[in-house]
Amino acid sequence: MNTPVPPEQYSPPQPAEVSNVPPPPWPIRICSTATASKWTDVASDEDANSLDEVSKIRQENRRRTKLDLSAVLGSEQLVVLIGLGPSAAIGGPKMSDLWRQVRDKDLAQFVDIQKKVGDNTPLAETGDIESLLSKCQALTNIPVGADPIVNTFIGEAEKIITKACQDFIGAADLSDHEHLVRILARRTQGKPRTRVFTTNYDLCVEQAAAASGVIIVDGFGRESPPIFDGANFDIDFVRRRMESKGSEFVESVLHLAKLHGSVDWSLHDNKVVRKERPEVPIIIYPRSDKFELTYRQPFLEMMSQLQSALRQPNIGLLIIGFGFADVHLSEMILSAVKRNLSMRVVVATLGCEQHCDPANAWMYRKKIHLLEQLISQGDSRITLISSNFPDLVRLVPDSGTETEEDKLRSVLRKLIT
Repeated sequence: MNTPVPPEQYSPPQPAEVSNVPPPPWPIRICSTATASKWTDVASDEDANSLDEVSKIRQENRRRTKLDLSAVLGSEQLVVLIGLGPSAAIGGPKMSDLWRQVRDKDLAQFVDIQKKVGDNTPLAETGDIESLLSKCQALTNIPVGADPIVNTFIGEAEKIITKACQDFIGAADLSDHEHLVRILARRTQGKPRTRVFTTNYDLCVEQAAAASGVIIVDGFGRESPPIFDGANFDIDFVRRRMESKGSEFVESVLHLAKLHGSVDWSLHDNKVVRKERPEVPIIIYPRSDKFELTYRQPFLEMMSQLQSALRQPNIGLLIIGFGFADVHLSEMILSAVKRNLSMRVVVATLGCEQHCDPANAWMYRKKIHLLEQLISQGDSRITLISSNFPDLVRLVPDSGTETEEDKLRSVLRKLIT
């Protein structure tokens, strides 16, 4: 049995020397009925001069991938679920990072907590932060003899997680987020607004939208400070010109629902308000009671919005950087895929192929594997893409997504800031 290394025998790993050699690229791979349900390589860029047979096949796969993405984006209803991947691609903390930050805050306390909850992860290795906090939470719920030290540890760990999700964005390059947001926000007149859902606490989507001139409808009102009310999701924006008697919908608007809360949500007078860096943000932290917490407001409203969106006819569902580890969301998505026969689905996440492999115990995700099985049974509605976020953004069709007005606005914004 593995046992934790005593803290006196352990020192946190020192940062490695910075290398000028970039890491090897993660190949883009695709699986769909068009590839005979097999995983196959996709060209990493457009190369019209490729003459060898392998390059031609990869270019054809790239064309197919873009066509599948275009079909989803062109659906009558467009729903996008954004997971950890896009934030991690620009320096956001991964679960392994959160484990190390919580561990290194106080090694002696961490070892003590591991003993109390029965976690056997060696101190020099990376464990499952969600499992650890779940075990801690279970200890605090016992009717008698609850250990106050465990409660203290949970509070400190949650502060570390919040800070990690707040701090990275200051130095992050949001250009890929901005490009994606512009694409998602521009919809043909008459089609409903894109509905974006995210499990992330950070403000990547909000800041990318602000930099791109995109208006966010997120359930918060226009008060100061803004107050959350689910009815605000029914609000839209129209433009009324002096010379016209009618009105027209404002371009570049999208809906945003944050399923697990946000680093800028706070509770004030029993109301959820938006506030910069609140002391105790309203967040569903990574632990096993996530499912139960989604039945409380404002999370219940967010989940209701997602469930309603997935039931709409002629829906395109684009899932980006989500590994299907959250069971309450994975079950809802898979159920919608099976029941809503007019739905088209593209799942694009790093390591998607490995998530489909039952032999890979660390990366295997049953729900993605079930989607792969549907493809093997001839379900042409589903496309699986193994890709990092930057490569995916370059695959998303951007024809007509940036007008001259957008370009001018972008230039002016850079000059002003």
